[in-house]
Amino acid sequence: MKTTADVKDKYQSLISTLKRERDELNVKVHLASMEVRDEWKGVEEKWEHLQSKGRQLGQATDESAHELGDAVSILGSELKETYKRLKRAL
Repeated sequence: MKTTADVKDKYQSLISTLKRERDELNVKVHLASMEVRDEWKGVEEKWEHLQSKGRQLGQATDESAHELGDAVSILGSELKETYKRLKRAL
């Protein structure tokens, strides 16, 4: 069974990877088409939601940490796929 520390470590790793990709894309989006900018706006909302979940995770108990960890994993996967799609579009 995963511990709260395991879930938090996984979250930190995910955030680090996504932040690096996000920063790279943010520069390119300024030069992109309106369609890409619209998609970027939506993915930024998801990024803020992921950050919010991370703050909740910092205060979570073991049981709720596992539930939050699952939600973070799903949201993180969605962000990764969107970042990949945006990279291809740019």
